[in-house]
Amino acid sequence: MEKAIEQLEPITDEPTKKMLQSLVDKKRKFENLKKKVLSLQLAAFVCMIIFMVYFYNVIVLTSDNSLSIVVSRFVDESFHLYFIVAIAGAYATALYFKKKEVKAETEYHALRCEVIRKSGELWPQPYHWKKRTSVFQMMKNEFDINLFYESK
Repeated sequence: MEKAIEQLEPITDEPTKKMLQSLVDKKRKFENLKKKVLSLQLAAFVCMIIFMVYFYNVIVLTSDNSLSIVVSRFVDESFHLYFIVAIAGAYATALYFKKKEVKAETEYHALRCEVIRKSGELWPQPYHWKKRTSVFQMMKNEFDINLFYESK
């Protein structure tokens, strides 16, 4: 459990701290997937640009504007097929992780909204209700999790 969440002892009870820790874990999972998707998309894009520049300079410019020569040069080298499969693989992997990212974001947002909606039960009035703001502020400052509003 995060140290900042453990230090909420007099303000929050143990189930609430576990809920906040779960919220932090889900946010980290979502951010890690987001970074992974961005890096895979960037790698696929860079590989595609490199291949297009290579294809234009090495095959198209040296083929005397003949489509049959371009196709035959493209098919003759197995390296071209491997490069295209690598680009497609990187892009397909990015799509796979994008689906996981969307699912992780949905779970994170649902739990965040649940904490906001149940805040009246988690921090009963009147004493703990006033301390709730300090917990929300700590979550915002330490983990960049906004518990003040449900909107993203």
